[in-house]
Amino acid sequence: MSAPEARNDVSAGDSLDHDMHSGWGSAYTNRSTVGDKETLSLWQEYAIDKAAVDRKYQLLLHEYTDLFYKVFNGYYPISMHAHATDSINPTTIASLILNTAATSPLVLDSESLRPKADEKPEETGMRVRDFALNFLGWNETHVLAPTFVVADNIYGAGYGPLAHASKEWETSAIAAGPKPIVVNMREADEETLNAQFAEAKMKGAIAVLFDMVSTEDGLVFTPEKFGLVKACCARNRLLLIVDETMTAMRCGAPFAFQRSEYARQGAEFQPDFVIFGKGIGVSGIAISFGGVMTKGLTYTRSEDILQTIRYWRALVSRPIRTPNLLEALSILRASVAENWPEQSERIGEVIRDVLHELEPSTKESGAIQGLGAVIAIDRDIALRHRVMCAIRRRSPWARLLPKLGSISADRDALMKQVFGKESKSQRQALSQEAERCGAIPLWCFICGIEATSEDWCRTCYLSYCNNEVCVAAFHRHACV
Repeated sequence: MSAPEARNDVSAGDSLDHDMHSGWGSAYTNRSTVGDKETLSLWQEYAIDKAAVDRKYQLLLHEYTDLFYKVFNGYYPISMHAHATDSINPTTIASLILNTAATSPLVLDSESLRPKADEKPEETGMRVRDFALNFLGWNETHVLAPTFVVADNIYGAGYGPLAHASKEWETSAIAAGPKPIVVNMREADEETLNAQFAEAKMKGAIAVLFDMVSTEDGLVFTPEKFGLVKACCARNRLLLIVDETMTAMRCGAPFAFQRSEYARQGAEFQPDFVIFGKGIGVSGIAISFGGVMTKGLTYTRSEDILQTIRYWRALVSRPIRTPNLLEALSILRASVAENWPEQSERIGEVIRDVLHELEPSTKESGAIQGLGAVIAIDRDIALRHRVMCAIRRRSPWARLLPKLGSISADRDALMKQVFGKESKSQRQALSQEAERCGAIPLWCFICGIEATSEDWCRTCYLSYCNNEVCVAAFHRHACV
């Protein structure tokens, strides 16, 4: 392949490469979603007259909220944050559900509970607060020191209270806040799970949190266990939160738990909150008003729902900056136009087939974990095929998070550009492009964090960080 041909291949919007790290799953596509025809004119206007687009902010935010609701089958983006970890905070969730209860039809439609013009504000506040605490089954511990129940193999978070649950010392060392209550949800039976949830509620737990595909080892939360956890949450008046920052769009449904096998389990209740982020364009908390706890607040009218969302968002100046809002709109539109959830199923099947062919050992039960286009394999296999993956430094598992373009389901393209020896020409084209731009490969080939070494492999288009373990391991790799 000549250099000009290589450059055209690299720059194509639907080209493939061996970056299955994808910014910890934040890159769904190689195509520019900014070029979406419905927002392109707004971007162009923003470059010329920022104030004119800013004046449309509320209209754009309402449009985003409505589109998110449609794409994610009834979930509203209520709370926006810079990082998903900012969302997974017990005090944030506690305040959010208190606000949702205090502004619910149960309060505002009640003669005895709703605010009265002739009473002192503090009297109104105490009355509404007492109602909310009673509805949730909370005492002062839940208000002053709220915590979560978490699955025992959840990644946790990069910092904050959930970082206590991390198996990485670099993360657990900077954990702060009340420790979560760790429960083995995957193996516990109904009696055990219910007893553990009840005890946790007494200690200040306000919610149960887990992910559908473990970031620890790729194990999938089974439909039967999902139904059981929902039932135990309802019995103990615990909010149910699903962390979908990695799995949204990638597992055969907008949210992984919306796959048909999960939807059938305890269909009368849904998760109250979903943590979203990564590739959605903005991170945050989505709410359902048919959740384990939220359903009891009797939100049925759209005007009531939108009003409580506005009340919460009014607590910050702007939940999303205008450029991020435009990008988030574009990403959601692209997901609809290209049907990413459906694509993810096909992509996952094809990549698994390729791995079975190249590595017969992966045909054994449990050798490949994950769901849809979230694929977990032995990290030695990923290293052997020189694929950049999302890897936890001390985990034996590597996560493949491919882009969701249709070409990622093209077996021949995967062999020629990613896994096979034929990928050498594509890798060298990427190296030539990087040399021209003064760039290096983005991710450490060994541990997955940001690559820093200028001494990177121009043959394989791989680099590494300055950790001595990664340096040594990188220099042992065999070139394609």
